[in-house]
Amino acid sequence: MKVPPADFIKRDLEDIEKCDLLIAYLPRLSAGTCMELFYAKMKNKQTICICRLKNPSPWITAHSDIIIKKISELEEALEKIGEKKV
Repeated sequence: MKVPPADFIKRDLEDIEKCDLLIAYLPRLSAGTCMELFYAKMKNKQTICICRLKNPSPWITAHSDIIIKKISELEEALEKIGEKKV
C-alpha cells in the first residue's frame, strides 16, 4: 500500500511531536531526515545525529545536540543526553 506523501509527512511530524529525543540516522544525505532534524529542534527536542558525512552541512550541525559517526557510539551519546537532563 502506497501512502500519499502528505500523509507520510504528517505522520512523521506527529511522531516527532510525541518524542523526547530524535535520533537521526544519516549514512548519506537525506532531505527527509534533515527536515525531521530541523523540525525536532524547532519543537525543542533533544537530537542525536549519526552522521558519516565528511563535511556535514551547517544545517545538520546546528540542529544536532550531539553528532556521532557510528551506531556503536549511540549508548554513550544517550548517556550524555541523560546527564544534561539531571
